[in-house]
Amino acid sequence: MFSCSNPLDSWLPVKLLLRLASTAIVAAGAVLTIHVATPVLYASVPAPRSVVAAAALGSIGDLHAPDLAADSAPIVAPIAAALPTGPYDSTPTWHRPTWFPAVTDVDAVGQMDGPAIGGKGPSLRSRSVFVYDLDAGQALIDKNADVVRPVASLTKMVSSLALMSTEPDLDTELCVTAAQYPTRSGARSRLSTGDCLGGWDVLGAALVASDNRAAYALAGISGLDMDDFVARMNAVSADLGMEHSSWSDPSGLEDDNLSTARDIARATVAVAAHPVLNTVSTAPFWDLHRSNKNAPRRLFTTDRLSGRTDLDVLAAKTGYTDTARYCFSTMVQTQDGRRLVITLLGADGKLSRWADVDRILNWVESGAS
Repeated sequence: MFSCSNPLDSWLPVKLLLRLASTAIVAAGAVLTIHVATPVLYASVPAPRSVVAAAALGSIGDLHAPDLAADSAPIVAPIAAALPTGPYDSTPTWHRPTWFPAVTDVDAVGQMDGPAIGGKGPSLRSRSVFVYDLDAGQALIDKNADVVRPVASLTKMVSSLALMSTEPDLDTELCVTAAQYPTRSGARSRLSTGDCLGGWDVLGAALVASDNRAAYALAGISGLDMDDFVARMNAVSADLGMEHSSWSDPSGLEDDNLSTARDIARATVAVAAHPVLNTVSTAPFWDLHRSNKNAPRRLFTTDRLSGRTDLDVLAAKTGYTDTARYCFSTMVQTQDGRRLVITLLGADGKLSRWADVDRILNWVESGAS
């Protein structure tokens, strides 16, 4: 029986603001793409990595369809100025950030550029897809992997990494206030104003159940105000080489939380490699203990892969908003020991999102990759 709120008594282990400058897309060499299915203008950025990360200041909900209003203002993806348009540089230039634990698996985030050997892979319905084989060091599928899109609650992987970069005391208790109220009407939360809970439970609610108020509360656990926390998210994102990403809130409710399938795959590798976030993000449920309530509340994961006996899930996060549509990113280990990162953005339906995951796994197992 899992009871995940206290790491000392349970199965858990014990323990700049770089907003990519909004520039003229034509000057950036980007290709404009209008997706008719959503009222959003996206920019297809050149795939090669740029030197934008050098500008970083050092190294420092999940929603259901009825929960979010359908009207969304058109947006233009912020693109860094003077993105390169030449071929990939095969020489690794990424260095592990000083705030990240000394584990080598995270080094894969610096090796995820380059063409995919399987092209677009099998027929997939998600608008953007990126699949990477960590052990082979090879991209397998690239379908619009460098198109900038809203990514909904996949943002919470970056906000959780930003939290851990502050070396927080996860035993710190925080009482939820109106300051943690979601920015979009209809965005549900299992937390009420006045609920008091520890950092472990805030993190668990955000990553396991994709709770939006918990995501906002991550800033309070970090000791930073909201503006500084969002700046930390952007700095951490840059540290991980996510050069086509920018963030505006910790939950992903806002449409200007923008990234690409390839960038989100980098964040997924970092979550999987982090000894705390790996364990939290893969929990099948989370028992939420609030000091102002007598009984714990059990929150279940939004990851449908959880519990599958043929996969070892190493990190996972779902996401949905009306503009982002259905998103999912995971790192899994197959029965033959193969570690795969799978990122899907912009699936029109919840079922088609999971069907795409099955198609990818079947395609890999068939030997097509």
